[in-house]
This record gives sequence, C-alpha cells and structure tokens, in this order.
Amino acid sequence: MFRRIMTVTAALAVCAATAFAGDDDVSRRWAVIAGMNLSCPTTASVERSPRDAGNIAAFASPQCNVMLEYYLPQQHFSVVGGYNAETVQWFDSKVDATMQNIVLGARYYPLSKRFALQPYASLMTNINVAGRHVRSSMSGWNADDSYERNSTISLPRVSIAPTVGVDCYIFSSLALEFQYGFPLAIDGKAHVATTCNGRPDVYRMRSNMHRHNIQIGLKATFPFRFTSADGNNLFTLIEMALGIYDPADEPKRETKKERRRMKLGRVLDSY
Repeated sequence: MFRRIMTVTAALAVCAATAFAGDDDVSRRWAVIAGMNLSCPTTASVERSPRDAGNIAAFASPQCNVMLEYYLPQQHFSVVGGYNAETVQWFDSKVDATMQNIVLGARYYPLSKRFALQPYASLMTNINVAGRHVRSSMSGWNADDSYERNSTISLPRVSIAPTVGVDCYIFSSLALEFQYGFPLAIDGKAHVATTCNGRPDVYRMRSNMHRHNIQIGLKATFPFRFTSADGNNLFTLIEMALGIYDPADEPKRETKKERRRMKLGRVLDSY
C-alpha cells in the first residue's frame, strides 16, 4: 500500500513537472476551486480534571468550500471569494458548533504563471452568516466517573485569516490546491464547564475561537486548455491505475559524476 502511494505521488510530481514544459504563454482569467477544509480551535486556558479523558480540541469533521478566483491584470495578484463551512469542536466532538462563512480575500503569487508549482500568500476575511450563539448541556460517563458539561459558545461574526498555500498543476488548467490558514476571530468566545460526580470543583476551558484551518481542493482555471503534454500525463496516470506502468521501473539517468567515473574506468582498463 505504501509503495502504491509513493508511486502515485511520483507520478503526480512528474505530471506537475511536465505540465507547462516549454510553455511560456499561460493565460488564466478566472478559476473555480472546490474542496474540503478542517478546523481546529485553539484554547486560551484550561483547568482540566485528570479523570476527564478526551482531546480538549482537535480537527473536526471536514466541511465543504467552493471558491471563485479572478486574476487581476497585474500578473501576480488575484481576488478570491466564495463560501465555506467550518466546524469547531472540543472534548471529542461532545461540544461543537458550525460556522457558515462568506469568504473574501486577495492572493499574491510570487512566481511566473509558466511554473507548474504556484505557491501563494493571501489574506482572507471570513464573515459568518449563521447564528452566533450556541448553548448546550450534557451528562455522561467517563471511566468510573460521571460528569456534567455545560458550554456557551459565541461564534465570531468576522475572522481575519492570513494563509499560505500552493497550487500543483497536474494538467495545464487543473491543479491540486493545498492551503493552511490561521483565522483570527473577532469577538469569538467559548466557555465549557465540567463537574465530575457532582463534586463542587468545576473544571473550565476557555477559547477565543482562533483556529488552525487546512484546505484541500481541486482547482480548474479558465479559459480551459488541454494540451498534448496533458494527454501524455493523463495516459501515464491511466497506465499507473491499471498497473501497466511504474515510474520506479524507469532507468535512472546517469549523473555527470557517474559518467566521468565510467570514462576514467574505461581509460584505466585500456592500459
């Protein structure tokens, strides 16, 4: 299984390296990005019972995002807008809430468009259009203890997110997109109070709703192009999927050092 994953990774790298080989005229007007994202909130302070097991904060279940990108006449800039949903959770999803965000922002691409790998930096604004206040109360068992947990969550109306990412073009107009962001919540708060076995001690968790966010998506750029190099890449991927072709079976190219060593060996053998 691991070998197959490495093989697929190698094939994608080859496709990315050859997608724009010899092509200096890459025209992009706009793009559609569809994928999923995962968020993990930070915690500002924790007073936790050692008997109260479970992750305080973790990445929640993935949510969808759909974005539109428009490339500005300036070569290295674009504007981005769209929708994403974010679920934040604490205590193994026993306390969670979901934001419905309208997203607006701008990106900067430092490299020329002819490169298949396109890193970028961006500044995004997430505007939560869903309800802001979530309250919940629950009780349960953990090991030999019973516990009661009360939570009050005020979802931020606005979050500012510095992000970095990379577009990896498999074909001329199709890329895999990977992005990491850190949305900084404005006026977001979460308070969770837990009591165990009815004891008077209260264990509290507080979060300011800042969070880590990871996005993975598929990006299609327009005008859409499909070149002969794209056809070769697609054929290679199909062969790999059918088990006909394996990049590991390709003969390794000799380095200059190896060629010099072989020439020297032939000279010595002639004596």
